[in-house]
Amino acid sequence: MLWGLLLLAIPLLIHLFQFHRTKTIYFPGVFRLTQRLQQARQQKRLQHWLVLVSRMLGIACMVFAFAMPSCNDQQAGNKGYSHVVLLMDNGFSLSVESSEGQMLEQAKSQAYAILRDLPPETQVKFISQTLQTDVWMSPSQLSTLLDTLSVGSQRFTMADWIDRVLIIQQESGVRSLAAILFSDVQAGFVRGLRKVQSNPNIDWRFVQFDLNAAEIKGGNLSLDTAWVVSQFSADNQSEGLLLKAKVSHRGGDVKEAQLQLLVDGKTLFAQTKALGADETIEFEGAVSAVDIAKPLELRLGADGFVYDNNLFLHPIKTWQTSVGVFGSDRALDALFSAQPLLKKRVVSVGDFTAKGNPLDGLDALVSIGAIKLPVNATIQLKQKVEEGLTVLQFVPAASGLPWDIIAQRGLSGAWKKADHRMALAGLNHPVFQGAFAERLSDKIQLPNIQSAFDIEAAADFETIIQLEGGQPLLVSRNIENGTQWLWLSDLQKGSQQFLNSSWYLPVVTQLLASKSIQDKPLYGVLFSKQLVSLPAPMKTDERAAQLIGQGRTSVVELQTNSERHTSMYVGAEPSMPGHYQLKSPLEKNAVGMSFNWPRSESNLQSDPDWKAKFDQVGLSWTSSMGDGKSPILQNEPLKVLWRLFIWGAAFFFAVEVLLLFMQSRKKSKENQ
Repeated sequence: MLWGLLLLAIPLLIHLFQFHRTKTIYFPGVFRLTQRLQQARQQKRLQHWLVLVSRMLGIACMVFAFAMPSCNDQQAGNKGYSHVVLLMDNGFSLSVESSEGQMLEQAKSQAYAILRDLPPETQVKFISQTLQTDVWMSPSQLSTLLDTLSVGSQRFTMADWIDRVLIIQQESGVRSLAAILFSDVQAGFVRGLRKVQSNPNIDWRFVQFDLNAAEIKGGNLSLDTAWVVSQFSADNQSEGLLLKAKVSHRGGDVKEAQLQLLVDGKTLFAQTKALGADETIEFEGAVSAVDIAKPLELRLGADGFVYDNNLFLHPIKTWQTSVGVFGSDRALDALFSAQPLLKKRVVSVGDFTAKGNPLDGLDALVSIGAIKLPVNATIQLKQKVEEGLTVLQFVPAASGLPWDIIAQRGLSGAWKKADHRMALAGLNHPVFQGAFAERLSDKIQLPNIQSAFDIEAAADFETIIQLEGGQPLLVSRNIENGTQWLWLSDLQKGSQQFLNSSWYLPVVTQLLASKSIQDKPLYGVLFSKQLVSLPAPMKTDERAAQLIGQGRTSVVELQTNSERHTSMYVGAEPSMPGHYQLKSPLEKNAVGMSFNWPRSESNLQSDPDWKAKFDQVGLSWTSSMGDGKSPILQNEPLKVLWRLFIWGAAFFFAVEVLLLFMQSRKKSKENQ
């Protein structure tokens, strides 16, 4: 742009060749008039020079302004930086279009300019969310690599990269290093920042791209999550499943959301709902048991940010807590009708004489009354409890002493009239964590219990809930991996107030589901660096499993915790969203898995506190703003200089116009 200074020759030539031929007129004896004419000529000559200077200075300022004075990383070479690390936070958010174009292209353009200005012998490493170089490269080699860069999942945070650069400097033995970071500094990227020891051998540079969801073209809707709700009738027969999804308005002028559910390329339901700014709405649609066993896809209508518009869902095999029931009770039947998380299966003593184990597939067992089991049934029951089965026993007062269905013996003790309130302390037990909608305090109303069975201290049970009078009400004991619970009050008489209260359903539900798999997600997230619970039980013997999908097969690690829940470690595989099959060496059938891009960048908003968080790190940063107006790294002081050139050009052109206006007025007066 500095070649534009050659334009200064134009006003100079105009000035030099703008001469008028003078004509001499002889006039008798007017010395005073000649003197005035000479003064006027000198004044005009001065005005011409002022116009020339103003015009040339105005043009020069415009040229310097359009040249965009800046500080590029050629200065790094002058300082002796032989090694440079470029860090590009190319998460999905850089795919959005701003007024200056796609933000990723702006960042790449500035990176190209930095690489061009580096000396050819400079050694460069590149680190991004999707691509990184393990060896030092030349600037020209890295420029070629940048051509292939695209957006991807945000796998790393800024804290990860600071540690990585420090390790690079130490391991490579580089005396001085320049690290240049490009990012839109969303909250997810700057989370976990901590103070680190300052390293004077590393010069940190930062180019920030301001991100505002309200300015995204086309608006931004986010398909946040999805889940399944089961519906059961009074006779516990399945009436169908509801698939629900949550959609959030994240910015822009979009006014409605369109959602489709697809299976095998067919649309199961399609809905459109209006929503306002920053609003979150729910969609729901009925899904049959046949369709829920197939891979599903939720698809949101297109908007300005497409990476949060799809959810791939697992086939659901078992997601409820399956409960076997010995005996019957009206209150217990009502509980199963009201609680879709519990699925009832009637079990009788006669089932134990049939082939197979009647407890197979059950997560919990409820026993009502003193039921005596055959010896072989007791052995089967005890084995299942040791493997993790939960047993809850209610004993009506009419049956006499509570019968221990595990040990095949009666429990010693006596029935007593209680008429005391349930004590609050027991409801704070970990088994009830998150079960109650209201906060537990001394002001809440708890039901009275009219009668309870007082087990003698010799019993090997732990008291979980007791009455305010001190009598135990709910006791438990662990048997290997399983648990046996005893409710020490008659349901129909002694516990009548409890059955009619809002505490009955959550308390019993928590007891029955205490050992069942609670985390059964409908999908997994790519690069979560976490263990993802499988959507169905899978046997594993510590060997790796095969993950098949998206045209490739990879090996993944399966882990089983102490409660026999199997999970898959999500690391570098899978790399693409979609449906997968997980094949264990011990299973005949594969388990369906679905993976999606993370939702962490859906807000598309730069963290307003990023400067304060940078200060907490303890490193010295040279910050710059990447505004997309120029493909070079601009420092704040030089941007001020650019503004001064613009104002200088405006000032000198204004002076020129004023001088020309004054000359015009004076000439018109002389002509008069």
